[in-house]
Amino acid sequence: MSIKLKTDNLSPGLGNDFRNDLVDNFSEIEKEINNLDSINSGDQVTKKELDEKLDKLKNDFIQDNEALKERINRILLGVDVESIELVVNRILNEKGVNN
Repeated sequence: MSIKLKTDNLSPGLGNDFRNDLVDNFSEIEKEINNLDSINSGDQVTKKELDEKLDKLKNDFIQDNEALKERINRILLGVDVESIELVVNRILNEKGVNN
C-alpha cells in the first residue's frame, strides 16, 4: 500500500522558503511511511505465537513473584544472609568500624 501525500500543492503565499521546507518535510515523511509499509509486511505474529509469548511472560512473572515471596519470608524470619550482611556492614560503616 503506497501513500501519496500532497507534498507540493501548497500555496506560494506561505513564502518560498517556508513552502519549500514543508514540501521537503512532506516528501521525507511520505518516503518513510512507504518504507515502513514495506518493512512491516512480514512482521505479523499469529495468535498462537502471541499466546505462547504471553504464557512464557506469565510463567516468568509467577517464578519471579515466588522467588520474591521466599526472600521476603527469609527477611522477616531474620535468616536472609544477604540482607543481614548488608545491615551489619551498614551499621559497621556508620560506627566507623569497617572502612
